[in-house]
Amino acid sequence: MIYNKSGHPVEVKKISTRMWGLRDEIEAALERRIKECEAASVPLFIDDIKKFYNLNMKAPLTDSSNVIPLHGNPASNDLNSLMASLKEDEKIPEPEKSQSTQEVIASLSEGEAKEPPKAFNEAEEILAEQSLQGLENKKPADILIRPYKRQAPDLERISYGFCFLSDIHMDNLLTFTQGKFLQGQSVVVEFLIPQSFMMTAEVIYCHYYALRSRIISSTKPDYRVQSQFKFAIPGERDTLRNFLKSIESTVSDKKAKKETKDESLGI
Repeated sequence: MIYNKSGHPVEVKKISTRMWGLRDEIEAALERRIKECEAASVPLFIDDIKKFYNLNMKAPLTDSSNVIPLHGNPASNDLNSLMASLKEDEKIPEPEKSQSTQEVIASLSEGEAKEPPKAFNEAEEILAEQSLQGLENKKPADILIRPYKRQAPDLERISYGFCFLSDIHMDNLLTFTQGKFLQGQSVVVEFLIPQSFMMTAEVIYCHYYALRSRIISSTKPDYRVQSQFKFAIPGERDTLRNFLKSIESTVSDKKAKKETKDESLGI
C-alpha cells in the first residue's frame, strides 16, 4: 500500500477503538465519586472533576452552561431550517404541512425534552444538603487528594469499532463504530494500543452503512463517523502529536544518502 502517493511503502494497520459520549463519561465519574464518598462517610467533593472537564465552577451541574456543551443537540437548528423551508414551499397543503411539522417537532425535540442525567441531579442535591448543614467541602478529604484520572463509562454506553492509521490526522478522525452518534455531539475516542490514550472530539457526521457492506469485522461496525478533535483536556494535543510521529514511515540511511546525492547532481 502507498500512503499519500509516497514512494515509501508502508503497512496499513487497523487500530481498535472505543467511543462514548462525553456526557456519559462525566455522569459515570460523578456516580463513582458519590459512591466513594458515601462509603468513606466524607462530604462530596467534585471540584476536581469540574475543573478537569473545564466546567463552570460556580454554576450547578444542571445549568445550561454545563449541560448543553456536553451533548451538542442540533435539533433546534434543524427545526428552524425545516420550518423556514416549509414556509417557503407553498405547494404543500396547509393541513398536510401542519401534520408533518408536528411530527418532526416531536422527533427533533425529543432529545431537548430530556431532563439532566440522574447523577447530575443527585450530586446537586447532596451538595445542597451539605450547604444547609454547614458541611461545605472547602478542603477535600484525604482520600480525594490525588490527581483525577478519567475513566470510561459503563459498558452499555461504549461503542466499539476501529480506524485505519491513514484516517488519523491532527485535526480530524474517520472511524467505524457500532453505535450511532449525533452531529455536533461531544464524544471521547479511546485508541486501544499498548499505551492507550483518549481524545475528545465533536461529531461532524455519522453515516449508516448498508447491511451488504463488505466490511468484515467481529465488532460489526454499522456506522462511519467523522470527528473533529477539540483538545478540550490539557495534554491531548501533545499526546496525539507524539502518537502520529511514532507511526511515521522511516527511510533507511542508505536510501536517504542516495537521494541526497541525486539531488546534488541535479538528477
